Amino acid sequence: MNELLGYKHKVVVIAGAATGMGREATNLLIELGAKVHALDIAPIALPVSQAIHMDLADEASIDDAVLQLPATIDRVFCCAGTSAIYLGKTFSPVHVNLVNFVGLRHFVEAVIPRIYENGAIALIASMAGSAWAKSLGKIDELLATPDYASARRWLEAHIDDPEVLGGNPALNRNYRFSKECVVAYAKCRTWDLASRKIRINTLSPGITDTPMLPSFNAIAGIDDPEMRVIWPAVGRLSNAREQAEALLFLNSDMARYVSGVDLLSDYGYRVKEQLGMPTAIDTISLKTSAR
Repeated sequence: MNELLGYKHKVVVIAGAATGMGREATNLLIELGAKVHALDIAPIALPVSQAIHMDLADEASIDDAVLQLPATIDRVFCCAGTSAIYLGKTFSPVHVNLVNFVGLRHFVEAVIPRIYENGAIALIASMAGSAWAKSLGKIDELLATPDYASARRWLEAHIDDPEVLGGNPALNRNYRFSKECVVAYAKCRTWDLASRKIRINTLSPGITDTPMLPSFNAIAGIDDPEMRVIWPAVGRLSNAREQAEALLFLNSDMARYVSGVDLLSDYGYRVKEQLGMPTAIDTISLKTSAR
């Protein structure tokens, strides 16, 4: 299996390695013999080749972290993320988008020059970003910003825009927008990176049992209806290990001809959205608008 996945002796960089899916992915990479260089804002208690502090909400922190990475890299994983409420802390919509997208983009662009031919990049997006195509007008505006500072200014100018960061907080629009941007960004970079023989894909997990899970109920102000739908249908929520396994597949030799793909790992839940059927976010919208 290790030969099929092709991680043995590979130089791997993984952002967001301390908790959740990123931690599970890091453990798997270590087991598969990769040389793992791990980054996170939190301490990384794993036997990696190198542990580096990085805050995706701080441009200087990202730049400093990149300087500490190897000169050549085979695989890049981005697993870091946050929500408006996370581990008892409250974050602004701008902060959420800086961590989930702007900082991610800045980091990826900084490490691309170090990626070997036949390298690969895998980014964690979310099932929540699956409707990215409907938001392309606003996403394109943000993608057009040339750097971290201008992207921050764009977000600050759209703090009240219901298509971006504003609207009813219970709908968690700012989080959804950040994940839509991750998917669209990867797709926009696919063809240019293909010319350098570098693949890029996104994983969009369904509801997964991680430290971030309680935040979604807290934001909605009600029990998340998506969990009420998925639980009886599938029998359980996803766990971080199986999402990490899907993520590693995308960057593995087994997926060596796969690029520009957003892999929905949600047991088919978002098929409802794609078929035009009502989803749980519609339920939240109806309940909160009726209050």
